[in-house]
Amino acid sequence: MHLSIFKTKVMVAGFAAILAPINAVQASTLTYKSSVNLEKTNFEKQISLPKFDSSLGKLESILFELSGDVQGSVSLENEDAQAALVTGNLAAEISLKKPDNSLLLVALPTASVEKDLSAYDGTFDFGGTSGVKLTEISNTKKESTLLTIPDDFTPFVGGGNFNLFLEAIGNSTATGAGNLSARFETYAGANVMVSYTYAKKDEPQRRKKVPESGVPATIFIGLAATMVLTKSKIRFV
Repeated sequence: MHLSIFKTKVMVAGFAAILAPINAVQASTLTYKSSVNLEKTNFEKQISLPKFDSSLGKLESILFELSGDVQGSVSLENEDAQAALVTGNLAAEISLKKPDNSLLLVALPTASVEKDLSAYDGTFDFGGTSGVKLTEISNTKKESTLLTIPDDFTPFVGGGNFNLFLEAIGNSTATGAGNLSARFETYAGANVMVSYTYAKKDEPQRRKKVPESGVPATIFIGLAATMVLTKSKIRFV
């Protein structure tokens, strides 16, 4: 009798292995994007993105990505009595803030250029031998943050959209000479992306009579266990 009970348990386990893949939980991801075109700093823009619809499944994490761009020109004039190696840094501080205006991400894109300039040539024109003007300078900086605590999801879950605030401040600088004049044209822009990762259950699938290639190994294990047990004889101890 004990052997019969043992075989019954094994048969139940075999059928469980067959059915397990049908109800497996799968992770899915939804991604939305928004962008702010290049314009002169300093500015603040509002970005609107869709919230996560909780009817789709259980939200596991939210990934925010910020790609900040800086672009523009650098003009330098060495006014020293001797030659100097000067550096111009075209830079911006691009901040992304949550709906409550608290900081979410900061990107600091910087494009640097170096030039050997002679002693001041007597003409303040960002040209000649002591001056230079460099255009179409650009760079991109990417930053990201992952939210995994459910309490942090609240502003981003529900119907409709949520708003983020993008602020771009110019931080361009020049160094390399004691008497150095610099002029910058600093433009900034950004791309913002939000990705929701959530768990959902697949709809039940119809069982096929003949297993096809690619069927999970657990199905074959379950079938094998069941076939072996049906061929065994029940013995009473």
